[in-house]
Amino acid sequence: MLCLTCRRVRPAENRTDYTNARARLIVLHGLCVCTYPALPGAGGGRIARHRPAIMPR
Repeated sequence: MLCLTCRRVRPAENRTDYTNARARLIVLHGLCVCTYPALPGAGGGRIARHRPAIMPR
């Protein structure tokens, strides 16, 4: 579930990925914004800019 590059939570691939445990990990680690290749036959890859994680106060 965590990105091996930035150690943040990777984007969900389907509806069943959205859980309370996943939400907690996103709050603790942030959401991955790395560029990664798409699965074969799925079209283009996801491209995003790196942003600093928002840390809870």
